[in-house]
Amino acid sequence: MNHDKTSFPESVQLNRVFLVISIFTFFFSAGLFAYTPKAGSAMANHEHPRLHVTPQTKAALNTALGQHFTNEYQSYVNWANSTSDGDSYNVLYESGHDPLRALMVHQAFIAMIGEVSGVSYPISLESYASRAINRLISRLNSGDEISYVAALVYDWTYHYQTPAQRTQIANLMKTRTINHKVFTHSIANPDIQPEQMFSSKYFECCYAWYIGLAFWGDGLMDTEADHAVESFNDVMLNYGYLDAMNFVAGEGGGFSEWIGYSSWHPRTHFLQVDAWFTATGENFMAQSGTVPGNAMVNYAKFMHYAIDPHKYFNDFYCYMMTGDASTTDTSLEHGSMREQMLFLVRSLYNGGRTQEAGLMRHMIDEYEVEWLDYLHFYNWGFLGAYRMVSPVTPEDLQMKKWNWSKNLGLFHARTGFDSNADAVLQISDSHFLYDGHDGNDDYPGFGMVKHGELFGTRNVGHRGYGNLENYVGAHEDNVVFFEGGHEANRSTMDTPAELKSAATGQGNFDWGGIEQITMRDGYFYQIRSRRDRSLADNFKHSREYIWVPGENERTDSEFLIVYDRTSSTTKPEWVYHMPWVPLASGFTTSENITTGTSTSDRKGTAYNGSNIILTQLNSTGDEFDNDGGTQSYVGGGVAHGVAFVKTLLPSLARIEVTRVAQMDSEVMKRQAHLAIKSHRWQVSVKPQSFSTNERFLNVYQTADADFVANMTNVSLLQSGSSMQGAWIERESAQHSNVVALFNYSNGVNANAFAYDVNGQGKTKHIITGLKPYTTYKIDDVHNSSTTTLTIVTEPEIELWDYKGVDTNTATGTLYFETTLNGAHTFSISVSGTQDTSAPGTPQGFKVKKN
Repeated sequence: MNHDKTSFPESVQLNRVFLVISIFTFFFSAGLFAYTPKAGSAMANHEHPRLHVTPQTKAALNTALGQHFTNEYQSYVNWANSTSDGDSYNVLYESGHDPLRALMVHQAFIAMIGEVSGVSYPISLESYASRAINRLISRLNSGDEISYVAALVYDWTYHYQTPAQRTQIANLMKTRTINHKVFTHSIANPDIQPEQMFSSKYFECCYAWYIGLAFWGDGLMDTEADHAVESFNDVMLNYGYLDAMNFVAGEGGGFSEWIGYSSWHPRTHFLQVDAWFTATGENFMAQSGTVPGNAMVNYAKFMHYAIDPHKYFNDFYCYMMTGDASTTDTSLEHGSMREQMLFLVRSLYNGGRTQEAGLMRHMIDEYEVEWLDYLHFYNWGFLGAYRMVSPVTPEDLQMKKWNWSKNLGLFHARTGFDSNADAVLQISDSHFLYDGHDGNDDYPGFGMVKHGELFGTRNVGHRGYGNLENYVGAHEDNVVFFEGGHEANRSTMDTPAELKSAATGQGNFDWGGIEQITMRDGYFYQIRSRRDRSLADNFKHSREYIWVPGENERTDSEFLIVYDRTSSTTKPEWVYHMPWVPLASGFTTSENITTGTSTSDRKGTAYNGSNIILTQLNSTGDEFDNDGGTQSYVGGGVAHGVAFVKTLLPSLARIEVTRVAQMDSEVMKRQAHLAIKSHRWQVSVKPQSFSTNERFLNVYQTADADFVANMTNVSLLQSGSSMQGAWIERESAQHSNVVALFNYSNGVNANAFAYDVNGQGKTKHIITGLKPYTTYKIDDVHNSSTTTLTIVTEPEIELWDYKGVDTNTATGTLYFETTLNGAHTFSISVSGTQDTSAPGTPQGFKVKKN
């Protein structure tokens, strides 16, 4: 039944039409509709529905529900009828962090979408609509603050409402404030001064412009609705929230809270951008606001880089564990994580982003993301209709195996996308501190995954859960610490003006971080990071990584070589974390440094010596680390990764392996699976004697424990006083040796140098800190015979732009391969001027997967 069609005599109808036309002509001539939606959009045509579903898209969605979601939709319509309208969740304000939890919004959706083929309805569509309308009016009369639900119920039941109901709803809505954590605003007073661009205060809130979209041009509150819609430009654009999200993501994707709350926070961001598109026709899924990047478009790609590819027990999880965010938020079991993944597919597809929509569908299928298990969440899945989109794989898109989210300060590299044996490296060091998220202080350092978590930033709990930072000597981050602190006072970006300053190189918001990436995709990755700007007292710290992935993700090891340069007047301490019990070998002496048995005491051992090796097997249990945190985990299962780390510098080191003596009860309570196992064990590498200019060199090897039992031979490689690095002997005759060399000083080494190695077989040479885009001569001397190569330093370099705040000098990385047969001396010198031509592809290196 359409309540608009009231019977009037023809003459009255003609007069009524003329009056309506005159009123609308007056409104437009008076300038009431200052905002002009795109021609052909639902708002321009004064059509309903317009939020997330339009008259033009409704039929396709209806068909998709009937073809792909019949069983789920049948359960949904039955539940929406049988549940009492007095249900405590059936309110207008956000309930339990869920903006679409109210029963009335589900009833409105059913009425709006029309009869779906193959579905039996216990009551009429009019009855669903009537119940939703009555509940909306009832909750407005009761004084509820308003949020998404109010706008959606009005929009989706518009054609079922009488004119009197529409007027009543509009008048009540004008008197209500909008449920927002920070701003006091309303439809009548929509203007705000955005003082929070990131974190909960953005993601968990609704805005007046969203509600204004539903009422715009209906002749009920046109002035207020238009004013609210106009506020979109201030709230979302011009370095507001939409621009903020796109700025953080850049073209690499991600969110300021990428590891924790991003498991459910972005869904409201997706909801808002999608509603603006469907109502106004402005497609910000295909645009970038006023700053580069697009958080929605890059979300699926980012997740494919950041996901831990293997199963814990019987379930996949998502982001690699790092940071101090909630241990429960990163699971693909998290209901709201599933909501946003399912919802996003159709939004991207309708916005013309078919490849990205397909990539999101692929992730849902590949990682067995289940349909929502709570009927109050179903609406997200139905709006997304993900089964209507064909999957697209990373291989289909020829995605490279590395990704640098520059403004987020996050680098990922993988051995691949298609195997649960794939290894993943993650390096974090952000130039920016976002309000609520402290950039490089939130999750600096690195994480590594191989058949389970092996290394990563300490991850304990959220908002005080856990106390692993409370014992003496504990640190949360994977960085170099200095006795006495020496951290500089730093500024976060809190407002749109500050974001604009940062994006345009104004202000003092850049605190250093990842500043160069050089790579030959699939062969090696070099990452340079600098933290000088975040240190006071003229302390300096720069770090370089070289990651060498295995040629076969199942049988081969990966090697990470980490080289740190420090200059300070107090002793530095190199820190990283492990989730599993580490065992030491190669030490000269050991010392029990356990201080007690309480939850604030320290438990552990100090090892003193040279070339100390730690071994970690992620199927070796620790107390209360089983599924559920009730007893010790024993056995391999799918968690069968192994990691080794050898400390080459300092040459005499003290390595302290510690954790809190007993687990906090809240940590145990929140440890639902091995996937959220806390990185309990801290490893501190300290020089035994103080030096103003200290160097740290640690070599990590990650592997499948089914194939690798011991660390391969690794030793310090030195070229005079200018170059330092590691010689990594091949695991077997089928593998390659690795030479990794770094400049002792941060910057370019323009001088000639030489190094000696003794081994057999194919050898990969990776030498950093040279002149970029420059031809080098390599003399390989063996048994008085010299072989000469000329190689150009790698052409694929990406740099961070300090935008005038600081300087960033590009360095070159030399990659070449040789075959050893005993002792060799390699002499390296500049052979020519800078040259941007790419070197030839090495032969016989990559092993193609079956």
